[in-house]
Amino acid sequence: MNRMQNAECRMQNGSRWAMRVLLLHFAFCILHSASANELTVDRTTLNPDDTLSIVVSLDGSFTSLDSVNIPLQNLRIVGGASVSTQMSWINGTLTQRKTFQYQARPIASGAALVGPVVLETRDGQRETLAPIPVQILPDLAAGTNDPERILRELLATHRDPFFVVAEVDRTSAFVGEEIVVTWTLYNGTSVEGWELSNVPKREDFWSEQLEIRSERPETVMFGQVPMQKMVILRLALFPLRSGPVTIAPLEVRAEVMRQVDVGSPFGMFEGNVVGITRHSAPITIDVQPIPPGPPVDVVGDVAMNCGKAVQANGGPVVVDVALSGRANLRTAAPPHWASALDGSTQIEEGKLNVVRSSDAATMTRHWKLLVFPSHAGRFTLPPLATRMFSPAGGRQELRCEAVTLNVTEAVAPASGGVRTSRPHSADRTSALLIAAVVALALIALALIIPRLRRASALRKRVREIARPPEEIRAKLQALLAAHNLDEAALLREQTDRGDAYRSLHSRLDFDGSQEEVEFRLRDFLQLLK
Repeated sequence: MNRMQNAECRMQNGSRWAMRVLLLHFAFCILHSASANELTVDRTTLNPDDTLSIVVSLDGSFTSLDSVNIPLQNLRIVGGASVSTQMSWINGTLTQRKTFQYQARPIASGAALVGPVVLETRDGQRETLAPIPVQILPDLAAGTNDPERILRELLATHRDPFFVVAEVDRTSAFVGEEIVVTWTLYNGTSVEGWELSNVPKREDFWSEQLEIRSERPETVMFGQVPMQKMVILRLALFPLRSGPVTIAPLEVRAEVMRQVDVGSPFGMFEGNVVGITRHSAPITIDVQPIPPGPPVDVVGDVAMNCGKAVQANGGPVVVDVALSGRANLRTAAPPHWASALDGSTQIEEGKLNVVRSSDAATMTRHWKLLVFPSHAGRFTLPPLATRMFSPAGGRQELRCEAVTLNVTEAVAPASGGVRTSRPHSADRTSALLIAAVVALALIALALIIPRLRRASALRKRVREIARPPEEIRAKLQALLAAHNLDEAALLREQTDRGDAYRSLHSRLDFDGSQEEVEFRLRDFLQLLK
């Protein structure tokens, strides 16, 4: 009997020992598989404005890799990789594990793919990690700028009530007519911080950034849901061509706090910060060409003001003229004489002032007309005219009436010749006239050459700062430091210099074209003393 019991005990002990060995082997397999190279994602179904976390974990000799290439379909990587390394000693052996983490965003709804990822070390080891399919859900909220509809869709799909919408004051306009676009942010969740991550490019528009500092956040109710409403950007756009023109979406990136345990009484104090993106829907503007008819000099609603015609010391007759109003006067042609002028004219560009209020951009542009009469005595300046197209009233002609005054003959510096009111036979008179012309030419050269030199030097400085484009900001900082200027104070400065720098700064912030940046850089440098 004792022998049978002992044999049974030995069998039971053997079974236990075999079970222990089996469990240890199984655990070893699990640990070994956990430490193998792998490609993982935090989800396989996501919304178009979600962020996908992609992790590549490396083990053994593959940890020597400094980077990993992840092929993507219908996804794009945002930012750089986050790299972490773990080391541990196991039974006297050093083990190392390296992790690359990437963030990706959907491009469009539908199927997407992460991988396959090919790993290859310098010593020739190679492994391919299998691809992971991802499904991007359609977003009904992305195609509308209606805040109530967007909120309903976000809540129905259990997404954070945080979004941005775009509004325009008109969806149909003429070429050159001002359009005001406002982007408004709606927030109904716990946001740690947000930023404009992608401002739409505006190749088809001339743009001016409008003032929004007076705008204050307000609380609005959508049913039982309170939302904070805040204007984040407003632009005045002037279409440059006719046809359907699209205002691209504005993208906002935010960090949102999400509760870990909603049912817990302490859940409101615990959570994870996750990144989300939202963008407004695109808006298409129907831009109409100017109706057939005579050419126009400016599109908008403007007024023309002419100063008093004055001649001093036998020089040219000087007439100051200005256009002002709600129009893109940067591209406006200068006023012209409505009839023939008995003489010649030179036009000098004056100052351009832009007033960017909260609802529109208005401009004032100045010119100086230098008139060189062909004879002395009573002289008539014809009416000055500008051909304007007003979207509300059609074609109009703005006029300053004709002016008659007593003048002496004046010779334009660029004419290269001598104009006289009547022939003279006396050599002395001819010599005096030639001397006078030579003196005027020397005076003109003395005035023109320094101006040309300054213009040439200004163009050179603009080229030095604006090229290459990616170094403009650093060069501007050095320039401000050389002039002992604080950028923050300059951005608040209510002067022509402050306006010019804010205009330049807005073009840099919103990826203006090279021509726009150089144009505004030239304006700022002219005012920098």
